[in-house]
Amino acid sequence: MRSHIGQRFAAGYGQAIEPERWIFIIGCYNSGTTLLKDMLAEHPQVGALAGEGVKFSDALPRPEDFGWQRMWCKCIERIRLDAADRLRASRIKKQWSVLYPNRPNLLEKSIANAVQMPFLEAQFAPAYFVYIVRNGYAVAEGIRRKTSPGQRGNPTYKDQYPIELCAEQWAESDRLVEEDSKAVKRFVRVSYEDFATDPTATLRQITDFIGLEPLRDDLFEQRWTVHGVESTIRNMNEQSFARLSAEDVEKICAVAGERLKKNGYDNPLRGA
Repeated sequence: MRSHIGQRFAAGYGQAIEPERWIFIIGCYNSGTTLLKDMLAEHPQVGALAGEGVKFSDALPRPEDFGWQRMWCKCIERIRLDAADRLRASRIKKQWSVLYPNRPNLLEKSIANAVQMPFLEAQFAPAYFVYIVRNGYAVAEGIRRKTSPGQRGNPTYKDQYPIELCAEQWAESDRLVEEDSKAVKRFVRVSYEDFATDPTATLRQITDFIGLEPLRDDLFEQRWTVHGVESTIRNMNEQSFARLSAEDVEKICAVAGERLKKNGYDNPLRGA
C-alpha cells in the first residue's frame, strides 16, 4: 500500500468505509503524536493504520513530495485540500479500507492533518480532533535534529534547517490549528507535558471526549517504542533544551515568541 500500484488497486476495490467515529490526532512534528496514537490504538473499540495515512494514499499530498521534509509551512498552498472535494475523500477511504482493522471507531495520525481540518471535518463525519501541543523550544530542536532536507531534494537546505525555520513551523502549526478549530464541532486540546506527567488523566480526558470507555490501567506502566527508541512514558523536554544554545533560544523566541507566551512556554535556559 506504500506503492502506487497498491494504492491504485485499493482505490478500485476498496470499500468507502463509514465508521461510528473518525478520530484524528493532530499536532506539530516531534510533539508526541505517535505515542498518543499507539496508546489510543490499544483500545478494543479503536482501529488504527500501521503508519501515517498519507503514506497509504495517493490522494493526500505530503510536504516531502515538494522537497520539504517535516516542514509543511513552506508548501501549505500545495497540500491544503478543498473541503468540498468528495471524490478525493472517497478515494482516500477506499485506499485506507484495505488496511484498517474491523473496529467501530477509526483512528488516523498524519502530521499534515493539521493542514486538513476543514477537509476532514466536511468529508469524514463525524470527525473528532485531538490536538496535542508541546513546548515550541523542544519541538524546534527536534525538527532540526531529525531532518536532512537535502535527501528530499530541497534546493535551499542540505544538511539541516536553521532553528528559526523550525520555530516557524511550530508557530504556524499552532496558529492554524487554533484558527481552524473554531469551525469544527468536536475538538479537544491536550499538552505533551501533561500527557508525559500524568498519562492516565490525559488519556481519560481524551476517551471521555470521544465517548469511549477508559483505557486499561496496565498500558500506562509499559514501555513503548517510538521512532526506534524504547522507553516508558516520560517528558523528554529537558534533553531537547540541553541541545539548544543561547543563540538558538533567542532565534526561536524572535520567530515564535508570541505563540510561546500564549501557550505558557518560557525561555528554557533562563536561570540555567
